[in-house]
Amino acid sequence: MAGLDVLIAGAGPVGLTAALELVRRGASVRIVDREGSRTKLSKAAGINVQSLELLEPSGATERLLAAGIRIAHANLHFDGAKLVTLDLSQARHRFNFLLALPQSETERVLEEALAERGVAVERETEMTSLLPSADQVTAALKTAAGDSEVSAGRLLGADGSRSLTRRTLGIPFTGSRYDETWSLADVTLDWDYGYGEVNLFLQRDGSLLFTVPIAPDRIRAISQTGEALALLPPGASVREVHWESTFHVALRQADRYQEGRCFLAGDAAHVHSPAGGRGMNLGIWDACAFAARHQAGTLDGYTAERHPIGARILAITDRMFRIARLKPGIGQAVRNAMLRHVAPYPAIQRRIAPQLLGIER
Repeated sequence: MAGLDVLIAGAGPVGLTAALELVRRGASVRIVDREGSRTKLSKAAGINVQSLELLEPSGATERLLAAGIRIAHANLHFDGAKLVTLDLSQARHRFNFLLALPQSETERVLEEALAERGVAVERETEMTSLLPSADQVTAALKTAAGDSEVSAGRLLGADGSRSLTRRTLGIPFTGSRYDETWSLADVTLDWDYGYGEVNLFLQRDGSLLFTVPIAPDRIRAISQTGEALALLPPGASVREVHWESTFHVALRQADRYQEGRCFLAGDAAHVHSPAGGRGMNLGIWDACAFAARHQAGTLDGYTAERHPIGARILAITDRMFRIARLKPGIGQAVRNAMLRHVAPYPAIQRRIAPQLLGIER
């Protein structure tokens, strides 16, 4: 394609958002992904206020709202006893809720919106190498039909934590991995907590279980232990397990988000714990910022804008995770006392709710 503005490597939520926003703003785009279809797994399951605002001009927000579950309450428990219910609707915003939606559905909405603007994801198309120059980026593509090359004015690497883009550019991915083996399960179950609220179950030994509804009859359970379902509260009965997985979590950030005409977004630029549900949402923010700067001709400032924001979000998620997994001692006692006796006050809830919802202003 002659005169291609941007080649996007990776068609997850971040790459799809970038393509949608670039096309909406008049850029020519190709988006490639080595997988044969979008994910069928739930993966990232929460869309926050920031993402809903950013995706609204494209029309995607209305569709996401129609598909998702609006969650207005988060219950925090300790050793089986409720500490506090956080009322997210206390946030003074029209989107005063967390939108729960499996990543498979988020990708469907974004891909359909992109197709309506005339751009189809090129599936089973893997970027195998890239060669930047002063005036363009040339990438080698591998497909079942054979190999080819494509040149574009810019390359956006939305190609995940093992990003070929980042590795080819030699950009350090600084940080470390948490020690724990994490686990998750998407389940249908019978229990006392319904399918309309978020629950965080804290244990005296520092283990935790976080649950969020992802469908009217399905819960995502995630823990920093190897057996998430083992931490379900007494009386919970699993009727069906739809998906289980174990994984490790790292806290890493690319030292810079760009090199010449090549740029990084999403997990290619930063990874962190699931605490706060900020991962996919931070990547969507990256993608929209890239598209806006591309249109404005200010991409030289992309790292200067995005890197500090990424560092701040990584610090927030790390702090949240460390507080949640406190072991017996003064720290755990103070945390529980604050949650039980201070957090219920309306004035405090009005301060907490925007932070949990990702309201950035």
